[in-house]
Amino acid sequence: MKRSISLLLIVSIFLFLFQSPITAESADFRKTKIAVLDFQLQGEGFETKDMGVIVAEWFITALVKAGRFEVIERGLLKKLLDEQKLSMSGIVDASTATQIGKFLGVKTIISGSVMKLQNVIEINARIIDVETASIIAAENVKSSTAVRLQDLVVQMSEKIIKNFPLEGYIVNRTGSRVTIDLGRMAGVKDDMEFSVYKEGKVIKHPKTGAVIDVQRIETGKIKIISIRDKVAEAEILKEESPGSISYGQLVSSILGNLQPVLQSAPSTDRDLQRALSSGRSSNRGDSPNDVISMLKSSSMSDKEKGAKIAAKQYRNDTRILDVVNEELLKSYNSSADDRDFVDAMAWLCNALGASGQSKYISTLETVSNNALNRKLKKYALKNQRRLR
Repeated sequence: MKRSISLLLIVSIFLFLFQSPITAESADFRKTKIAVLDFQLQGEGFETKDMGVIVAEWFITALVKAGRFEVIERGLLKKLLDEQKLSMSGIVDASTATQIGKFLGVKTIISGSVMKLQNVIEINARIIDVETASIIAAENVKSSTAVRLQDLVVQMSEKIIKNFPLEGYIVNRTGSRVTIDLGRMAGVKDDMEFSVYKEGKVIKHPKTGAVIDVQRIETGKIKIISIRDKVAEAEILKEESPGSISYGQLVSSILGNLQPVLQSAPSTDRDLQRALSSGRSSNRGDSPNDVISMLKSSSMSDKEKGAKIAAKQYRNDTRILDVVNEELLKSYNSSADDRDFVDAMAWLCNALGASGQSKYISTLETVSNNALNRKLKKYALKNQRRLR
């Protein structure tokens, strides 16, 4: 009898361990598990035949940095797919993606292509839901070949991430501040904003009576001010009515505006201009030389305008960024009490922060340590963190 009980206990423990894995993520934030297939190359003139593999690797790196995804490592993915004689590359249909996804135990598959035609390059990506065998989103970016392909991949990854909002709950409120159950381990970043919702009417299927959704009623917006491993503190930016944001309400991340990728093209290349016209907006007077003139202007409004254009349109142009760097170092303490001056200097900091180039960290560090104006110190520190 004792032996039978012991055997039953062992079997029960075995089933429990395999059906309910005890991991750090079981009770905490669960990352979305995805797989990224190699991108298919279409067209000619690529630097290497392995560019599709390289693009996939760049995507994986960008998604891992976001902190909210568990991405299947490419080497393991290839080994498993080879064993099952499934394709690692190219645009796969939804049914094939479902087969791959279920085999790997992932919820989402990302596949896509890189197309090159004359002087235009375009990246397309599709997000496929494994359970429903349907394409839940499709994104694309394009530009001239003057733009680094890796910069386009970063732009595309930001578009993909917006399809996976980070969601959690408010676990405490004190005055105008709240604590949410998401932290650094979940991918929360400085200054990230969240919408806050309370549950409303339960939505049921008219035939079966099954609950298919719960109405969300927005109660306000919050902004992250400090982050720990599993929680983050936020300040309330907007509230529908006093006290409407409260304990237990849902928070969902808001994606900021995507920074446009530099899209430069020779004005004489009419075919290229037409090819990019659908995804490009240009302003007269915003050429590189005009922007440099604005940056070097003694007018603070012109300098601020030039810095804004540099941050949005020329964040990969080293010639312009070096001028931004020079102007910031030369002038950041010239007039600490003048509001227009401080705004212009703050935008110079933003332009360096948007570049993604670590060589400008030392300049921002100098400004954050030595600036006489507190607002400017804050902007320099914020953009310094963006580059680390």
